[in-house]
Amino acid sequence: MKRKRKVKAATEAEHTARAGDRARRAMRGVVVFYVFVAGLYALWTPLGKGPDESAHMLYVEHLAETHRLPLLDFDPTNPDTNYEFHQPPLYYLLCLPAYLVAGGGPKAQTAARFCTLLLSMALVYLTFALARRLAPNAPWLPVGAAGVVAFLPMQLVLATSVGNDALLEVLSAASLLLMVGYLRSASNLRRTGSQRLLGSWSMAALGLIIGLGVLTKSIAVLLFPVGWVTAALAARRAGGYQWRQFGRDVALVTGVALLVCGWWFVLNQRELGDPLGQKAFLQAFEGRRPSPQSVMAQWEGRIPAEQRLTTYVQLTIMWTLATTLGQFGPPRAEEAVFYPVWVYVVYGLLGGAGALGFARYLLRERLADWQRQAWWVCGLFGALLLASFVRFNLSFFQAQARYLFPVLPAAAVAFCLGVWQITPARWRDAGVLVPAIALGLLALLGLPFWIMPRFLGA
Repeated sequence: MKRKRKVKAATEAEHTARAGDRARRAMRGVVVFYVFVAGLYALWTPLGKGPDESAHMLYVEHLAETHRLPLLDFDPTNPDTNYEFHQPPLYYLLCLPAYLVAGGGPKAQTAARFCTLLLSMALVYLTFALARRLAPNAPWLPVGAAGVVAFLPMQLVLATSVGNDALLEVLSAASLLLMVGYLRSASNLRRTGSQRLLGSWSMAALGLIIGLGVLTKSIAVLLFPVGWVTAALAARRAGGYQWRQFGRDVALVTGVALLVCGWWFVLNQRELGDPLGQKAFLQAFEGRRPSPQSVMAQWEGRIPAEQRLTTYVQLTIMWTLATTLGQFGPPRAEEAVFYPVWVYVVYGLLGGAGALGFARYLLRERLADWQRQAWWVCGLFGALLLASFVRFNLSFFQAQARYLFPVLPAAAVAFCLGVWQITPARWRDAGVLVPAIALGLLALLGLPFWIMPRFLGA
């Protein structure tokens, strides 16, 4: 009997290994198709139609012309110019060589778009790697999760526009991957000295990635508490809490990150009176985007005063859900381009089914402690992003799901796990690929048939 079980286990392991090899080969096909579709978006989408793309491009132009970092000095007579000058410089410095080679003008903006596309390729691979760690027994699920991230139309917009969102997503995904890997290695109660040393290097690398994230976009400071919680979870042991390990890990993450980005905090404090520069940004942003009060004031005479707040909340939720799938052009209601309503309805139903399936997965599957901890860490990051998003929308109507996309790779893995959970066992390998295939077709066909005609006024 034992011999039969061993043979069966060996056969299953061999089958999983072969499936994993095929999945890795399929992943190369996903990347090739992604580059093709993203290239079409980069070339066909009119310049300046990405989220705040013109303002981001001005940052690159300023670096090229002055060789100095810009300062946010808002000019009320020209409100659409430099409101992104408060941003950290890393993304723009990476785009600068392409801009200089292209020699400025429209060609330079297209070159900067392709820089963003190259950065976003890393996001697809990082999603694949994150899914392999979180779901090691589902060899095709990483391909499905990577495809969801690659072909989600809104993500394609960010990946082919001039803007720092894509680089932030890459660094956030790398941070989550390091955290999940560290939790997994820390679950080994009998770690050798070399394994402990590797853990220290992992936390130092996490600090480096967080520091680079802060130099990309200030919202990356939310990765600090997520890293500290990861250190706390990793320090738990059956024989007691490892306070020494916890202190070392927190010191490594925080210290290395501050070595990388601390100068940026000092510069902002000196020039703007705020380490993150957020106060100056909010002052410059005021009047450029509608506030909740101005939105609700537009409904005067049509909606009773006591219902306006509820209506505003509903509008924010609906707009956020819609922009999760895709919203094209400037984020102003009169200029925004959307798919037909039925596309969002189908997307919402599939997303809801995936969410319910993921809840069932967490309740029914026998997950290792480190896996549950990993999902707590991913959930914490998502919750912090959501809290920041809500706070922003209490000041301005900015119901754009892209602000939540730093957690997109983990969300894609969770969604695919939900699909995997609700799909019959014999069809699971194929089932997790269906959402990615559907999104790939939508992204490819939607550009010429729905999006471009609207941009061209057809």
